[in-house]
Amino acid sequence: MRNRVTVMLAAGAAMIASAVFVGPAAAVPATWTITPGGSFTGTAGTTILEVQESGVQLSCESAGATGEAKTGSGNSNPLATISDTDFNTCTGPFGLVFGVEHGGVWTLNGASYNATTGVTTGTIENIVADITGPGCIAQVTGTVDATYTNSTAELRVLPNFTLLVASVDPTENCFGLINTGEHASFDGVYEVDPAQTISMQP
Repeated sequence: MRNRVTVMLAAGAAMIASAVFVGPAAAVPATWTITPGGSFTGTAGTTILEVQESGVQLSCESAGATGEAKTGSGNSNPLATISDTDFNTCTGPFGLVFGVEHGGVWTLNGASYNATTGVTTGTIENIVADITGPGCIAQVTGTVDATYTNSTAELRVLPNFTLLVASVDPTENCFGLINTGEHASFDGVYEVDPAQTISMQP
């Protein structure tokens, strides 16, 4: 009887170990199809950077972006990279003129796809932007939420406060209107050329 109980306990332990270390089969990650892919540009009208805590806004009359998209099927994130951006005629509080300098390589990632509307929802990550102006030197970093619509070829940056004011120069401190650790949003709609068609395969 003791041997039978021992065998049963051993078998049970083996099943538990198998469940813990093997577990259920891993889900196959989704892949993306992008056509035509390759180099693209984006052109936007008014774009706005806003600080959540103070409500301070930096408004630019126009903006642009240059990037490279993956092409064909079977692609994984990031779906594209943005190597450069430009923000033109940017004004802030008191009508002061500011400059915005792109930093690093930003990445475009897809999270979900609506086949009915042709809209991809995702994020733009690794954002680094240096803001300079009279009495102000600051850096904004982080991630923004975004959508891309196939029918209009529009990349829309959603104005959620997901960016971070990473640093503010202690001397050129933006008159105390922007502070390190505060949160910011970026609002803009870019027309992508050439138009891209993005879809996801589960």
